[in-house]
Amino acid sequence: MPRLKAWEGYSLHLTLAPSFARALFERRGDSYVKIAGRSEGAVMRQEGEYVVGEGCSAEELSYWSGLWLDRRLVEEKAPLLAEMHRGLGLSLSPYDKHLIFVAVFLSRATSWEANVLRWCRDIFSRASTLEALLQLDFTQLGRSFQLRQLREALNEYAGVARASEAGELRARLLGIKHVGPKLADAYLLFTGIDTSAAPVDRHALRMAARLGLPGVPPRKDLCARHPCAKCPASGSCLRFRLTELYGPVAGWVQTAFYMHDTMFCAKRACSSCTLSNVCRRAP
Repeated sequence: MPRLKAWEGYSLHLTLAPSFARALFERRGDSYVKIAGRSEGAVMRQEGEYVVGEGCSAEELSYWSGLWLDRRLVEEKAPLLAEMHRGLGLSLSPYDKHLIFVAVFLSRATSWEANVLRWCRDIFSRASTLEALLQLDFTQLGRSFQLRQLREALNEYAGVARASEAGELRARLLGIKHVGPKLADAYLLFTGIDTSAAPVDRHALRMAARLGLPGVPPRKDLCARHPCAKCPASGSCLRFRLTELYGPVAGWVQTAFYMHDTMFCAKRACSSCTLSNVCRRAP
């Protein structure tokens, strides 16, 4: 039974909350049970300063819990965010890439809590291998456009997922209908293929502007044709700027942006925010 020591202030609940890997788990009390994919039925929970796993390896537990993250590098690259979001790790699942793709694809323009997690649990209770997923009629689970488009996307995904290099894979993912840069980068990040991939969403755009890092979202047409470093839009692209600034922890920074924007900025909790001294929109 693996047992991993966490850093001071770490929270398993907080770490799983924004992660697409959470779609692979069901919370039961203070424990999380893996409902699909590799080591299905495994359990993890936090016991004080430790995270304990049952039915899994230490490596699996490290990725799922987010404790693989180099906390010292986070503190070096993004000290203010690191202090503000001390409890946040980065939960990944390198072993269940096709399941992460399903969760990422379904997440477009809908509620993560109300819809995506529910859809994933319904789907994963019926099939968890890529071959089995390709046989499902997802419209039996609902009439949303995300479910209607999933089967075609999975068929295309099956043909590109074996690309070995992150840049090549990103370009091939962008060839899938309805997959843009944000989805491609979320897939690369939460499968652990490229932790420098920062999915640029509205939270990242708002937080970057507040911290003096303005930029625009990446464009699918340009991303599909150019490596980031050679893209004509790299000077204004927020994805490129975050990757250049934060390197392998850029994905964690984007996750912290999401958490910060929803937990503090959306609630106008500036008085309790340690970023207010550097925020360009603080009162």
